[in-house]
Amino acid sequence: MKKLFFVLLAAFVFAVVNPTKSEAKVMYDGAEVVKGQTGKMTFKKDIKVYKKNSDGTFESLVVKRNNFFRTYDIEKYDKKIFYQMGQYRVQATDLVVFKEVPIKIRSSFYNKPTYIVITRDGINDGLYYGSHFKLEGPWGFNFKDTNNGQLLQYCESGDGSEEFCYEYPGTDLKIAETISRERGVRYELTRDEEGKGVPLKESKTERIMKKGSTVFSRYDHEINGYIYVTDDLEGRLDNAVYLPMNSLKPVGDK
Repeated sequence: MKKLFFVLLAAFVFAVVNPTKSEAKVMYDGAEVVKGQTGKMTFKKDIKVYKKNSDGTFESLVVKRNNFFRTYDIEKYDKKIFYQMGQYRVQATDLVVFKEVPIKIRSSFYNKPTYIVITRDGINDGLYYGSHFKLEGPWGFNFKDTNNGQLLQYCESGDGSEEFCYEYPGTDLKIAETISRERGVRYELTRDEEGKGVPLKESKTERIMKKGSTVFSRYDHEINGYIYVTDDLEGRLDNAVYLPMNSLKPVGDK
C-alpha cells in the first residue's frame, strides 16, 4: 500500500511540475489569455453595462473604473463597435479602453484556424460580412505589427521570389476551428433551426429548417460549428444554407 501511495504521489508531482501542453497558460500584457478572447478592456469611470434576456428584458451590471475585463466577440456596423464582455454587450466610447490581443496569439489556440470577416461595414479587397478564408493550396499566413495593432497577412507565393499579400486588421476577424468532414453525407435535423447564409450565429436567417428535414453536406469541412448543406445532393445552391452541426445527425445513426 505504501509503495502504491508513493507511486501515485510521484505521478501527481510530475503532473504539477510538468504540465501538459493543453494546461500551459498563454500570457499577454501580464494576464492570461483564453480561447475566443479578442482583447481586454477597462473603463475610465464606473458605468453600467447591459445584457438582453431571451424575453426581451434587459439586465444591468455596474463595472468599476480601472478593473480589467476579457472581451470576446466584436460587432462592427454603421461605424460603431460593440464588444461582448461575457453576457454583456458594451459599445465603444471614450470611456472604454480596449486593448487587442494580437491575432497571432489568438490563432495559437486553433489547430486549423479559419478567419471570418465580422465587420458589416466592409473590408478591403471586396470581402463582405461572413466571408472566410483558411490555409489551403499555395496560400499562407503571416502576422505584421503596426502602430494600430497586428495585421493578418494572407499571402500567395508567386514564382518563388515574390509574395502577393492581402492585409486584414485583427479586430475585423473572428477565428474559428476548421474540422474535416465527409462531403455528401446525408443529415437529419434534430430540431427546428435557422439556416444562415454565412457561418455566424449573429447573421441573417435565410430560411427556417424544420425538425426531421434531410440535407446533404456540400463541403468537406465544418467552420465555426456550422456546415454548409443543401436539400439536393446534385448541388442546387440556391437553397443552400449553413446549419449548426449540433442540430444534425447522420442519417442511419441510432
